[in-house]
Parts: sequence; C-alpha cells; structure tokens
Amino acid sequence: MSIDRTQPLKPVSTVQTRDTSDNQAKVRQNSAPATSTSQNGAEVTLSPAQAQLMQPGSKDINTARVEQLKTAIRNGELKMDTGKIADALIADTRAFLEGK
Repeated sequence: MSIDRTQPLKPVSTVQTRDTSDNQAKVRQNSAPATSTSQNGAEVTLSPAQAQLMQPGSKDINTARVEQLKTAIRNGELKMDTGKIADALIADTRAFLEGK
C-alpha cells in the first residue's frame, strides 16, 4: 500500500439541522408509562422516571454559571488552575488503569 495512491478527502458541503419537533413528539408519546407485548407474550412496562429522563430540560445545566463563564472568557478574566486540572487528569487516569 502506498500513501501516494490514496484519494483526497472531500469536505462536507452542508450540515443538516436537527429536527427537534419530531423528537419532542416522541418524548410526549413516551411520557405515559408504555406497555408493549411481543410475539412470545412478554410484557414490558416503562417507568415514568424513564420518560422524565428522555425529556429535554435545563435542570441538569446551571445556565447562570454558563453565562458567568462565557462573560469571563469574553472579557479575558477566566483564571484556570492548570495544576489542579493536571492533578485531576492524573488521578482519573490512575483510577482508570487500576480499574476503579
């Protein structure tokens, strides 16, 4: 195999937008506990907690903190503790390698 024989990559010309209206309709359908029966007679019931997890929401994102960080980045005021970041990366890698 030769590198000279490879085909050049073609850039993607367009990006498709996500259709959120269809996804929200699916979430609404799943909001009530659903029951389905397969051919062998097994029954599956989805919990309301599962439907809650499927719904988009801002509960998991602290939007006020995100805005503070955006403003600090824009103004060049964001201070990063690189030592703390490096220590956390090393600890995470060590835990991964030890299987924890």
